[in-house]
Amino acid sequence: MRSFRSILVLKRPRAELWTIMRDHLQDFAGNVADIDDIREIERTIDADGAMRIVNEWRVRQQLPGALRAVLRSERLGWIDHNRWDASSGICSWTIEPDAIGEHIACSGETRFADAMGGRGTRISFEGELDIKPSLLGSLGPVAPMLSGVVESVVTTVIPRNLRAVAEAAAQFDRRDPG
Repeated sequence: MRSFRSILVLKRPRAELWTIMRDHLQDFAGNVADIDDIREIERTIDADGAMRIVNEWRVRQQLPGALRAVLRSERLGWIDHNRWDASSGICSWTIEPDAIGEHIACSGETRFADAMGGRGTRISFEGELDIKPSLLGSLGPVAPMLSGVVESVVTTVIPRNLRAVAEAAAQFDRRDPG
């Protein structure tokens, strides 16, 4: 199991940033370099008021030819399942990769806290990746390369994308239609 963590502080009040990232992700995701598209699939509210959102992500990530053949895809993507609990300021999530998802478990939390005397937000993003041994046995000679790419995507690309998404959210103006 591999753990990862990222922390950033942004100049936008916590309540605003929380709402923008939860409710307007699709509106500004196209401005993030590595992201092709984020599409909301489902949104529900739990009995305790927490919001559950399911999103489909498509990212721009160059894949070696051998991996494209195994994955049968030119690009990477995943489904994320989020639970936004405003009372705790925590968004808990799980990620299901499009390809080989049965061999990968990835989950974590994004915490939003006041910073800069309430004028900013401290976001901590942490999670765990578990690549199951069955992956290496099922793919033959490309398994180590695929395992390395998956680990890189989850421990490097996803945290980098979160940082870029949070920075784009901090710049987002809900009044701007474009």
